[in-house]
Amino acid sequence: GAGPMGPAANVFGKAFGDTFGKMLSPATGMGSPAGSGGPGGPRVNPTINGQDPELVAIESKRLGQRVHALFNQGQYREALGVAEEQMRLLETAYGAGHHEYATAVNNVATLYQALGRHSEAEPLLQQASRIQERTLGHEHPHTQASLANLATVYEAMGQKEKADALNVLVREMRRRWEEKQRAARKR
Repeated sequence: GAGPMGPAANVFGKAFGDTFGKMLSPATGMGSPAGSGGPGGPRVNPTINGQDPELVAIESKRLGQRVHALFNQGQYREALGVAEEQMRLLETAYGAGHHEYATAVNNVATLYQALGRHSEAEPLLQQASRIQERTLGHEHPHTQASLANLATVYEAMGQKEKADALNVLVREMRRRWEEKQRAARKR
């Protein structure tokens, strides 16, 4: 059926399913539990704010899969409600400075974009990219994705100079990330 943007769901001159599906970050909750010390490391904190980290991860993954399913069915408002629930869960469990929370923030912002709510998406994408830069690194693909999404928001809001500058930055970040990956494989 016809969604909020008409039957073609063509946004920013791009096919919605092709572009926005890539903008939604993979379902969160798939990494190692917070406090686990990484793979094989000692678990410093067996709970996250009193919650079992494995249960948080399972619930987050379930919610993330639901968001993607609703999104792919064009049910953006419903997907937004589930994405906001996932974001609240991760903020409560991990805190507002954690990369899993930032991924959920990016997903909420992407759904705001899908609904044409660009002014609401902008601060969320700024927040997500700051968290990701601090926790994952400047060139990390999740940081790149949030900044690329922000560029798309600026473009939709008619702020072409900001969008162009961010797109140049993201291309440079991607180039440096790929260089680092190539160098790491040569070792």
